[in-house]
Amino acid sequence: MNLKSEFISFILKILLAALLVAALADLAFSAIYMIDLNMFSDYIYPMYGFVDIVSVVLYYVAAIVYLIWIYRVHMDLNRLYLQFPRTPGSAIACMIIPFYNFYGIPSIYQQIGSHYQRSAALSKDGQWIQGMSVPLIIFFIASNILGRFVSRAEEVSGALLFASSLVTSILYTIFFTLCLLVSRGLSNIHARANHTTSDSIDPANAVQLPS
Repeated sequence: MNLKSEFISFILKILLAALLVAALADLAFSAIYMIDLNMFSDYIYPMYGFVDIVSVVLYYVAAIVYLIWIYRVHMDLNRLYLQFPRTPGSAIACMIIPFYNFYGIPSIYQQIGSHYQRSAALSKDGQWIQGMSVPLIIFFIASNILGRFVSRAEEVSGALLFASSLVTSILYTIFFTLCLLVSRGLSNIHARANHTTSDSIDPANAVQLPS
């Protein structure tokens, strides 16, 4: 049986990669805006507007796909790990409930990283996942705050625009890296489960063979 999240992981990686490229382009444009406003106005502004529109579209599409991915990842986790502590529905709640998601988002990756570390082959990935969970929510909050300042400012300073672009680029890098690590870990666990008989499963890893 294939992973429930396999195809959606592939789609999300493409979307996040495209979103990250757009964010890096926006970062470069913001640096030019901060350094030389005349050059930005004469040569960069049309491209900046196009990248901004593409980024907005990609963001909302990626956000929807990301929620589907989180749901399906937890379907796989509940199938591969005995008594995984979070259901797909509760994982979605952790993502979308205001204020609670300040705890819920990092806790999702804390739990995934903790379970990955039970396997020697995934220990390093699990540590990285856990390690990025707190920076994820910090940059998530910072990106939203700076974005509101930028959208509400009558005249945006170069430093503010650059800071907002930099924080957003780092945030998308974290999301992209987490997607890669989580999907790679699931593929590893699934492959081991498919090649392991029920008599040879290590209880410490709590990996359940697909039914």
